[in-house]
Amino acid sequence: MNGQTILLISDMRQVYLAEILTKKGMSVRCLDIRNSQTVEEQLLKLKKFLAGAAMLVLPIPVTKVPEQERLNEILNKNLANDTLVLGGCFTEEQRELLDRRGIRYLDFMEDEVVAQENAVATAEGAIAELTNHSPYNIEGAKILVTGYGNCGKAIAKKLRGLGARVTVLARRREVRKQAKEDGFYAVDFAFGPEEAMGAAMLVNTVPAPVVTRVIIKELPRDAYILDIASKPGGTDFACAKEFGIRADLVLGIPGKYAPKESAYILERSMERFAAKQKSIDR
Repeated sequence: MNGQTILLISDMRQVYLAEILTKKGMSVRCLDIRNSQTVEEQLLKLKKFLAGAAMLVLPIPVTKVPEQERLNEILNKNLANDTLVLGGCFTEEQRELLDRRGIRYLDFMEDEVVAQENAVATAEGAIAELTNHSPYNIEGAKILVTGYGNCGKAIAKKLRGLGARVTVLARRREVRKQAKEDGFYAVDFAFGPEEAMGAAMLVNTVPAPVVTRVIIKELPRDAYILDIASKPGGTDFACAKEFGIRADLVLGIPGKYAPKESAYILERSMERFAAKQKSIDR
């Protein structure tokens, strides 16, 4: 990967990524957007340096950039056609912009290898959140895991390894079948209210409104809900508050709990993407 790489720093993952890339001999320019007071200044620098960038690495998710309209305007007007763009969870507007301009881009969260490796860090961080905020031990606790994708699988398996009694709630029959084959009790969301009775914790991984009032009202009042799905999550947080149940939406867990490991995951994805683009250009 030759040429300058511009990194928008939104958490420690990008800090470590910049360190890794620099040690590999790459030219890296960091623009720190963690301070809301200086975001506009950093975006002006992005506008200035973008034309000469070989690669632009945006946050995960890209919506961590506070000024989304400003960012999109800069990308549209100042991004060179041959710059490779990487980031996490691009908005539809950004995808349309990049497609229209013919810009080659990678959504880290659509890289299956990244998704699987990230799931491990997410699961470990989720367990840390449960340990910090639930009044109960994980061992012996009844815990609901909603969704059984990469993160749901990793979380369910690690919870079981710690002695929890895990129930998986999933909408699709084939997903429930997979969960059962993996040794879990798995049911449709229609059985959510029944399964919520006596559950000490609930971990939601579904980016859709699935943890609804009918489930929440059956949870014990000292239960803890951890929602790690993309914003705004899949939990009725107002309902949880009404019933006095703590419910937290916690995003970017890998960047919070395993930022350096996550940086290596991103660096390997960047290498694969750049190599693929180079082979296409030959």
